[in-house]
Amino acid sequence: MYKYLVIIAMILLSGALPAQKAISLEEAKSMAMEQNIGYRVGEAARKSADWQKVNAFSAFLPNLSLSGSLLYMDPAREISMGAQSVRMNNDMRTFSLNLSQPLFLGGKLYQSYKIASTSQEIADLSQEAKRFELLSGVESRFYSLLQLQELLNIGRAELERARNNLDLAEIKLLNGLIARADKLRFQANLANKEIAFMQSKTAFDLALRDFANFLGSEELLVPTAPETNANQILPFAELSEADTEQFLSALRRLGKRDNLQLKVIGKSLELSERAYKIAKGGFLPSLNLVGSRSWEENGIDRYQFEASNQIMLNLSVPLLPQAGNYAAMRKAFFDAQQASMEARQASEGIVLGLEAAAMKMLSSARQVNAAKLSLELTQDMYDQLDERYRLNMISTIELMDAELMLSTAKMGYTNAYYDFFKARLDLLSMLGTDDLGILTALLEK
Repeated sequence: MYKYLVIIAMILLSGALPAQKAISLEEAKSMAMEQNIGYRVGEAARKSADWQKVNAFSAFLPNLSLSGSLLYMDPAREISMGAQSVRMNNDMRTFSLNLSQPLFLGGKLYQSYKIASTSQEIADLSQEAKRFELLSGVESRFYSLLQLQELLNIGRAELERARNNLDLAEIKLLNGLIARADKLRFQANLANKEIAFMQSKTAFDLALRDFANFLGSEELLVPTAPETNANQILPFAELSEADTEQFLSALRRLGKRDNLQLKVIGKSLELSERAYKIAKGGFLPSLNLVGSRSWEENGIDRYQFEASNQIMLNLSVPLLPQAGNYAAMRKAFFDAQQASMEARQASEGIVLGLEAAAMKMLSSARQVNAAKLSLELTQDMYDQLDERYRLNMISTIELMDAELMLSTAKMGYTNAYYDFFKARLDLLSMLGTDDLGILTALLEK
């Protein structure tokens, strides 16, 4: 009765799932790039930083403005011209064209422009980091789904084997070849396999929904396994101790050069140093060139304008008070020191994390080889014991122990296999690249 209830529950569960569509890894990445909101927000921030740089550059350019005024007086003024008195117009118009050009502002304009330029570079690096984070999230979920799918297939095969073993046990019991306790063991084993299969099915279905939600898809997407070969794993599994150290050294050099977080830290440190330079510029003089051409009515003849020109070189030297400038400079100095120490600490942590990711990948590669060998030996042993059980040469307990070992070996190999690809993905993300050929190239150096 329990067996039929489990089968009915599995049918209902599978029937409740919406339609599923196969998708490759590249298709999943393209979908995420198009639909992920966080990535699009980052793209808007990057464009904003581009225009901020343009705005900072515009501060170097001359400022030209046209202004005008209308003056109305009531009563109108009267001026004496010798023995006569002349009444002015009630209204007067004035127009002026003003040009100002900053020549030197204590280095503030230059440093502000360099800050905007560095901020733009940080925005570009941050967006690139978001791209890697997004693609890594897709790939990680993709491989996790493949892993759960493989474990589900293993569970399905074990469930089918448990049913076949129970059918065989019933035949043997009828022929007096085994005891009733042996049949009960097979029944209990079948029940355990059914529960394990349902758990695997539930985990796979939940992962399907999480994957579809991450990609922004309304339908469930089943991953299509990419083509892989042993050459992607074997070179990392067979490294000697000396080759391993050489590989790690090459990775450290590459990571220090290309790691996106390290680049952002370096740019952030540059920002704090330039802020300190701006603060020091508060003690320096400023020099501006100002020119204007004005057209004014004489107050008697309407719309008859007289032109006048003016050029002024304006020099300003800060004298007092200087307490605020000094305090701002010292604050910027200590902020720069704090940023420098924090950058050093973060850099050391990133390099350590890079080495840990590399060691994890190498360890995973070795585990794949060991798990593969263990699976081959366990499968061969199980085949022999299964044949001997059919010939009544071993006990039920011995066969079930062999089945447990085979199940453990299959799951161990599956987990090790996909853990390698996840570890490789983490390492590539820390290197700031998605080019798989880089790791192979490092092995050949």
